[in-house]
Amino acid sequence: MDRPQQILVTGAAGYIGSALVHSLLARGHSVTAVDSMIFGEQGLEDMRHHSRLHIRRMDTRALHRGHLTGMQAVVDLAGLSSELAAESDPAGADAVNHRAQVRLAQLARSCGVPRYLLISSCSVYGHASTTESTETSPVRPLTHQAQHCLMAEAAILPLAGIGFAPSVLRMGLVHGRGSRMRLDLLVNAMVLSALRLRQITLDNYGVQCRGHVHLSDAVAGILAALHAPAGVVSRQIFNISHHNVSAAAVADVVRAELGGTVRINPQGGAPDLHHHRPDYRKAQELLGYRPEVALREGIRQLIDALDPGASAELPEVRAMRWIHEVLAQGREAKAAIEHTAVFGRAPVKLRRPGGSLTLQ
Repeated sequence: MDRPQQILVTGAAGYIGSALVHSLLARGHSVTAVDSMIFGEQGLEDMRHHSRLHIRRMDTRALHRGHLTGMQAVVDLAGLSSELAAESDPAGADAVNHRAQVRLAQLARSCGVPRYLLISSCSVYGHASTTESTETSPVRPLTHQAQHCLMAEAAILPLAGIGFAPSVLRMGLVHGRGSRMRLDLLVNAMVLSALRLRQITLDNYGVQCRGHVHLSDAVAGILAALHAPAGVVSRQIFNISHHNVSAAAVADVVRAELGGTVRINPQGGAPDLHHHRPDYRKAQELLGYRPEVALREGIRQLIDALDPGASAELPEVRAMRWIHEVLAQGREAKAAIEHTAVFGRAPVKLRRPGGSLTLQ
């Protein structure tokens, strides 16, 4: 993909999507950004009038052949990112995180779009051994969300053929400042908790290890896959990650960056059994992927960027917190999932005793 291309990005107003759209435009590409905009359009706000950006506020399942005409690539980032929501309504999450992706890949192939890139997750490795997980390592999905990722991968990669090169990127846990922040992700959540509460709570004593990758490096991995020759990426899976560290080690870095004034509160139990160390050497060797942002640097950037009072009041943060509360209590779970992650209806009201929350 040496020349400027027409690229369709789903989930384009999200945390990774908005950063990717910025980078694609900066490299001269034209982008059709598709998103239901449930959590707002602020991720694309500063690009709204860009001459090479076309924004479509819609559910990806409403895309048809006309939307894909002239596209050289599709990057599929759309999906229900909350594991809690997926556990509350597996069937609804399957429709969003599995079947919608397969439909779009099939549509792209039928329309002659040569490249399709599915953004999956390293969570598919589940609780792995002490060795690093390569793309051929056993997968042990612990959640419905991880299962849906694997189902989508298994259905999409065999679509490869002459003129159509689908590939999968399994992302580590992303962190870092973005145009549309997500403060529920582990590193980002720890920094916000440290700033607001001066403490970090560690479930299972923080022993679980995950692969972490800075937002800019995650985008660099996507760009590397898009620019690699089709023959290199077709029907291939690549881990896109960087630092394999425990939750406790992340907390120690956050505390150190704040001058040691943060209390770390380890707790027992094992609500998160994920424990794996993604190996990203395949992406290094075949894609030229070179992550650059150290974990400490990413945390320092977050500390500098986040005003704890203002950050907690961003509309998308309020919405995410309320949705998680509703789902955790088992109240209106199906309605919350359908309205917030699938159908693109806005504004959406989540009813609660004594009041309601409107998502603009």
